[in-house]
Amino acid sequence: MQRKVEFGSTMKKIVVTWIFPLAALVIFYDSLSDWEPREHWGVLFAYTLLTIFSTFAPIRTLNTILTLNNAVIFSGILLFGAWVGVWSAVVETLILAFLIRSNPVKAMANIGQLVLTIWFVGLFKNSIDHVPASTMLMDLLLAVSYWFINIVLCGLGISYFFKTNCFTTVQKMAKGTTLTYLLLMVMAGIGSRLFETYGLYTLVPMMAAFITMSFVFHQYYDSMNKLQQKVEEVKTFNHKFLTAMAASIDARDRYTSGHSQRVAHWGREIAKDIGLSATKVEEIYVGGLLHDIGKIGIEDEILNKKGKLTPEEYDKIKQHTVIGYEIILQAGMFNELLPAIRSHHERIDGRGYPDGLAGDEIPLMARILAISDAFDAMVADRPYRKGLPVEEALQEIKRGSGTQFDPILAEHFIRIVHRLPCEELQSIIGIESIPQKQLQEAIR
Repeated sequence: MQRKVEFGSTMKKIVVTWIFPLAALVIFYDSLSDWEPREHWGVLFAYTLLTIFSTFAPIRTLNTILTLNNAVIFSGILLFGAWVGVWSAVVETLILAFLIRSNPVKAMANIGQLVLTIWFVGLFKNSIDHVPASTMLMDLLLAVSYWFINIVLCGLGISYFFKTNCFTTVQKMAKGTTLTYLLLMVMAGIGSRLFETYGLYTLVPMMAAFITMSFVFHQYYDSMNKLQQKVEEVKTFNHKFLTAMAASIDARDRYTSGHSQRVAHWGREIAKDIGLSATKVEEIYVGGLLHDIGKIGIEDEILNKKGKLTPEEYDKIKQHTVIGYEIILQAGMFNELLPAIRSHHERIDGRGYPDGLAGDEIPLMARILAISDAFDAMVADRPYRKGLPVEEALQEIKRGSGTQFDPILAEHFIRIVHRLPCEELQSIIGIESIPQKQLQEAIR
């Protein structure tokens, strides 16, 4: 697995730092023959002005900034060919290099991926020029091609420089820029065909349209950014509030200090390890924080009893899953956490409580937290016993695999714990509940 990762990293390095720049130089050299004729100088001058204008009039989206130069380049490809697009890309690169003074390696990779995009789209245009089909349809097909090729090559570069997964990076870029990017390309296509038909008279209204669009998008995404900030503030408050609530629950039993936080931590690690989405990972973490909320309804005499519980007392303890479920259900909030609260004591063999669910009948969130909860209960000290050593607790998890615990999740959990350095593991196991001062600040 490690060799596969290293091979992928090496290949990305070769493509991004060598193939991209070399391809840009070859394509640049090939375009010289189209730049030299005097009859082309007017076109190059016009596209120089358009490029300068577009470079200083970007469109801000929610997650990124798109320059209008993509539209300029695309219009050049449609009207004259790839050589005009390459010229515009070179001019933009020189401007940005002067203004930003970016890392030379990154700058060369960036110009390389852009020029390669232009070259591929130019080849595709030449191959479909004689296809008997609607010009508008062909332009739309080329716009989609430009968008797709550009985000794939750009995503590859970002993946290399920032050490991220290439597929995930491209996916995020596609989701974040799709509609705005394609709208720019479509408008560039329409503008190109209007220019082809009516000449220079169309430049002023088209530039006005782009400026208006840039202003509208700026206002829209500025509002969206402010809304996103508010959402993040609410999420931060909710997280603090829920963490404080978990600490309050744990504080009722002085022998389980920090238990909910540790269960939440291990649940999150398992969720990430099996590849769940960031949203699901966060849900499982919060579910871990609140999984024992039902203990609010259990008497202190039972929770803090030092000796062995009687069968009647144990039956009352088991009711905390149903009590917690009803609390959250009645509150009408965090309904996605109900499986974590009600079912984290269910067993794969159907001998758990409160509903006797078995196998896949148990929600995934509950199966994950069942392992987290059991592990923390085993390694934590109790008044009537010393906590188990980590390896013994993991052996218990392994023995319960397929009966008490989901076997696949148990295997993931054991690997997660084994990967951790000893100091980090001890730090996690030794997490204490939130200090009173911090608790008050979180609730405030």
